[in-house]
Amino acid sequence: MTMEHPFYDIAVIGGGLTGLTAAIYAARSGRSVILLEKDSRLGGLAQTARIGGALFNYGPRAMYEGSAALRILEELGCKPSLGSGTKNAMYGILDGKLIHAAQELSPEEQTEWSTLMGSLNRIDPEPIRSISMKEWTLGNVRSDRVRQFFYAMCRQWAYDDDMERLSAGYVLEQGQLASQGVRYVLGGWQTVIDSLQREAVRAGVVIAAGAEAAQVVHEQGTVTGILLSEGTLLRTGSIIAAAGPHAVSKWLKGSGLHSRSLEVWKEQSHPLYVSCLDVALKQVPYPDRAFVLGLDEPFYYSNHSAAIPLTDDGSQVIHVMTYHGSSPAGDSELVLRRLKERLEAIQPGWEQATAAVRFSPNLLAAHASRPALRSGDAPAPGPAVPEICGLYVAGDWVGREGRLADTAMTSAKLAGLTAAGID
Repeated sequence: MTMEHPFYDIAVIGGGLTGLTAAIYAARSGRSVILLEKDSRLGGLAQTARIGGALFNYGPRAMYEGSAALRILEELGCKPSLGSGTKNAMYGILDGKLIHAAQELSPEEQTEWSTLMGSLNRIDPEPIRSISMKEWTLGNVRSDRVRQFFYAMCRQWAYDDDMERLSAGYVLEQGQLASQGVRYVLGGWQTVIDSLQREAVRAGVVIAAGAEAAQVVHEQGTVTGILLSEGTLLRTGSIIAAAGPHAVSKWLKGSGLHSRSLEVWKEQSHPLYVSCLDVALKQVPYPDRAFVLGLDEPFYYSNHSAAIPLTDDGSQVIHVMTYHGSSPAGDSELVLRRLKERLEAIQPGWEQATAAVRFSPNLLAAHASRPALRSGDAPAPGPAVPEICGLYVAGDWVGREGRLADTAMTSAKLAGLTAAGID
């Protein structure tokens, strides 16, 4: 790696949404900033691949109207073009068979369901952040069948299936945000990455793709640089690690540095995994079936092309996904077979209409779950690592606001400003 300067005020490790956001805020504050990304292409799991004329994100990805991610993107001048999620009728999968919510629920259950969803925005999530989703639901939902439908909604709000551990306040807050409107990104999430990359360069960030961090370098507990995997020593005054707690811990070990706080955050993180089957269909047998959730299994189906065009030829891009929780699936072939079976129940004959397909097993959906035990907060309360001067962290496991991109970009903004000395 050839560096433009012998020293940078701030080095950002990671070239996804988090790292790019942190780098822009730090550079706009007048600091010299270099961004290191181990891959040749920026974006991480926010990349979009073009396969057979179809644009595939890594599984179903959306933003909520009023979310922190959209606020920050607008502030940076990088807000993408968006399409609205479908408001079609909800379907469920039960015992492997498709059912229609309105037809499955009795009149009394339909009334309870409508009342529950209609009153969602009147619930104050703060007092119930320390109780589990299961505890709250058992105390507020009478019907077992309504509870099944509600758990299915909670699962896709939180990307987590563990209702006994999940914070009720955290999940319901996400549900309230979702009720404001689900937005899909026109052109795929790669357009967001590309826009952030252009803005980073405009702000003066030096982007080093293909540069892999190997070790944090320090003097008496104060950050002084980063040793790259190919042997280059990059001198810097501060580091923003836009990565997960396990990666940050690995970068510290070889240097003799130790952070008890980071180790605690790592132990508490409990990452969440999903497997996704993404398909582009030339024809969709039942176009009204745009949104389906598993009622007795952690399953999700959505036709994102109902909101935005994602192909060159008018094919429909459909995402089928299962949630694994904190344990990756051991048998990927079994997972793929199950996802195909569920897709067949929703769209019979789909394989004959396939224009493109991609299966992504055991994707990291989030670096941390949000249990009631922590009141729904992420493991790390803020970007500063207490025991190490000049080391900051950012990502979906840092801070309190929102989930996934919302948490990642909020913590990235704070990390960029804090590392730059901006209160």
